[in-house]
Amino acid sequence: MTDVHAAIRDAFEHTDYDLGDVAVNRRQVRVPVLQQGADPDALTAVIEEALGADAVVAATVATEAIDGEDTIGTVVSFRYRP
Repeated sequence: MTDVHAAIRDAFEHTDYDLGDVAVNRRQVRVPVLQQGADPDALTAVIEEALGADAVVAATVATEAIDGEDTIGTVVSFRYRP
């Protein structure tokens, strides 16, 4: 089984996006991107490339507060299928 957290961190290391704390709870994954207004298609593409397109199910992208702070960012949430 892929270490989802590490795979996502590694994939975003080579992009211009900064991540908050990636959360994995069972198969639900939440990836907070600190840049507000980040391109949803680009974010989803990075995640699908890291994990495989078949592993990412029901991805949603929303703008919300990051880590309960005043920082507004973009959050990608999805279900992970191993």
